Amino acid sequence: MKLPVFFKLSLKYLWRYRRRYLFLFLALGFGFGVVTVISSIKDGMKENLRLSARSHYAGDIVALGYDPGLGIKHHLSGGEMEAIFASAEAAGIDPAEITVRTTLMGMREGTIYFNGNAAPLKYVVGADWDGEASYFKELSYTETPAPPKADSIFLSSPIAEELGARQGDGVLLEVLTVTGEKNTGPFIIAGIVDDTSFFGYYKVYVSRPVLNRLIGFAGGDCSLVGFYLQDKGAAAVEAKRRALHRELAERIPTGPLVYDREAFDEETGNVTESSAFLVTLPVYLSEVAELLEAIDLASYVLYGMMLAIIMVSAGVTCRLILHERNRETGTMRAIGFYESDLRAILRMELCIAALLAMAAGLVLALFINRILSYTSFSWFPGFEVFMQNGRIRALYVPETMAFNMLAVLFMLNLAVWGPIFRNSRSPLPDMLAGGVM
Repeated sequence: MKLPVFFKLSLKYLWRYRRRYLFLFLALGFGFGVVTVISSIKDGMKENLRLSARSHYAGDIVALGYDPGLGIKHHLSGGEMEAIFASAEAAGIDPAEITVRTTLMGMREGTIYFNGNAAPLKYVVGADWDGEASYFKELSYTETPAPPKADSIFLSSPIAEELGARQGDGVLLEVLTVTGEKNTGPFIIAGIVDDTSFFGYYKVYVSRPVLNRLIGFAGGDCSLVGFYLQDKGAAAVEAKRRALHRELAERIPTGPLVYDREAFDEETGNVTESSAFLVTLPVYLSEVAELLEAIDLASYVLYGMMLAIIMVSAGVTCRLILHERNRETGTMRAIGFYESDLRAILRMELCIAALLAMAAGLVLALFINRILSYTSFSWFPGFEVFMQNGRIRALYVPETMAFNMLAVLFMLNLAVWGPIFRNSRSPLPDMLAGGVM
């Protein structure tokens, strides 16, 4: 077979002309490193946003109740909850975890008071301390929290700072009830969550049974049932949502499937009876879709610039190397090598150089991402939602890395195909005489 011979010749010529390849090696290594940084940071930001939203909204698929007859619209009765669980089993959802919460969502539905100061709340979350123990263990706190009890409350750090409250202080929580009135309850701050993102800025956690009692829900009622799926792919999540929707619609009134926040608000505005809506993260995150699109656009521009640099560098280097090797390639043709053989050897030579350069570029990307992970982005309002524990996290997705490598190899071959083809077809006497291509 010719392939082993071609491979040995490629390595031999690559070493012989290593100085000529230095410029291409540096350009490819730097370009691939920058491309890898761009794609890994973008993937990391998107994944962190998904994980933050997943925790905040309590699942990949959320069965959210909506009752237009109550002062607290988001409501699921015990019977509706049983129907949701039965539907999930019939649909084969097979969740990794199920979360049940009572939530108040709106600046007029909750207010917290301390020492004469008041702070409006956007999210009052009633959680099951035992059922969500792992979730609260993973949260970041300003100091070690106390074990949660019935009268415990967890505040976000901006709320605690605004109130001037500290862990162990007593606060008063005022909430809207199902009848549209207001009710209050005393709580002890068990922990302060270090979260300044738009998911956690005006947010507190209390016990679900206690919150149910304050707002007038029955003891076993809730606002939502969240399913954390083992399958994280968007297509798989949507397929399971459709399957769950078919089963649930046969048991209780169920709202239509919606795909963005605007459609969700429109459908809930038309509800005339207590219904359940199945919502996925893209519906909630449609509010930040423009920001995600801007991130994608910026990354594509930089990505294209790097690939263009790679293509130009490859073309210049290839022309220099082929010009210097005219006599050598002419001799190879004279002793029996076909034109296709010469083209294969040269392309293999360049591809080996590219693979070595990409390995160096990956090391460069790891170094750059390490530096970025220690860089503060606190000056960027709301950017915390894209970070993990306050740091930028790079995510090296195998599919993205493979695409990056193929893109570089494609641009390389596109740049050198013309010069290599012309060189291999040059008249033999001109090549042996060292003539210009």
